[in-house]
Amino acid sequence: MKTFLQKICISPKMSIKEAVKALNDGQQKIVMIVEPDGKLLGIVADSDIRRAILNGISFDYPVEKIMVTNPVVSSPVMNDKEVLSLMGKSGCYEIPVLDSNRKVVDLKSIDLLLDQKPQHAEIVIMAGGLGTRLKPLTDVKPKPLITIAGKPILFILLDQLIMAGFQKITITINYKAEMIKEAINAIPGYSDLVQFIEEKERMGTAGALSLLEKTPDSPFFVMNADLLTKVDFTAMLRFHKIEKNQITIAVREEFFQIPFGVLDLNNREVLGIKEKPSHTYFVNAGIYILDPVILSKPFENTFYDMPDLINDSIASGKKVGSFPIHEYWLDIGRHDELRHARKNNCII
Repeated sequence: MKTFLQKICISPKMSIKEAVKALNDGQQKIVMIVEPDGKLLGIVADSDIRRAILNGISFDYPVEKIMVTNPVVSSPVMNDKEVLSLMGKSGCYEIPVLDSNRKVVDLKSIDLLLDQKPQHAEIVIMAGGLGTRLKPLTDVKPKPLITIAGKPILFILLDQLIMAGFQKITITINYKAEMIKEAINAIPGYSDLVQFIEEKERMGTAGALSLLEKTPDSPFFVMNADLLTKVDFTAMLRFHKIEKNQITIAVREEFFQIPFGVLDLNNREVLGIKEKPSHTYFVNAGIYILDPVILSKPFENTFYDMPDLINDSIASGKKVGSFPIHEYWLDIGRHDELRHARKNNCII
């Protein structure tokens, strides 16, 4: 078996947590569940793991609990053109190749078959905020230009997007706009791909979208400029399309524990007590995908944040979905988070 296949071929008894590690280590979008002799039992795609998060399935469960047992497969005799046709018909873009005994011999990926063509989705990065929580650092420079391991946060994000193949990037700016412009324009690799939207007055995280020169003609990303993350943007875009969402919000699962006993009261009567109860919430990770139709309702000349846009879209019947991320993610919004990132040299 090929070396890279060994990383993504796992036992059905391995935990979902171990499957996530195999997915990330193998740098593929599926893992294959196999018998000891290499026969395929099923597959687990990146999207299956994210649905498991949303459904509250424990990551300690064996991966066979969420595997697809009848995946689309190909044979070694199929050429690349035939495999691409199969991908187009099935909507499956990573397809196991099986021999006559149903043993895994290869994995065909659309990224490799198409030689990693550029991503056509547009990116809008919101970099106009005041960075109030990072004062006094942001009195000197805007938050996107604060450095980690000597590199501005915004540059780390841009490098990640460019490496992923995105080639049309718009940055919205307001606070210390000229500093951001000068920093970007000083680097040819950025200045060739990046254009700016300058808010004359602060318009909110969604209000600045009304300044786009042209509404994108396909789903596009909107994201904060102060994120450190290894999220798979291509997987998120695919998930958005599969789910037929009109807005997709990246979410993180966060665990909170109350450090005290909590009483269940009825007036003055104690009905019970729970010692240090814990709660799990899905929190906004600051990355969104929007269908162009979301911008069809004008909201010019008004302060409009993303929560406003999301709530208004839900109220008007638009489909808003979530994309749970299991990859590394850190929001550099406060001094303790910045210290953590610098201490751990967190460059993606």
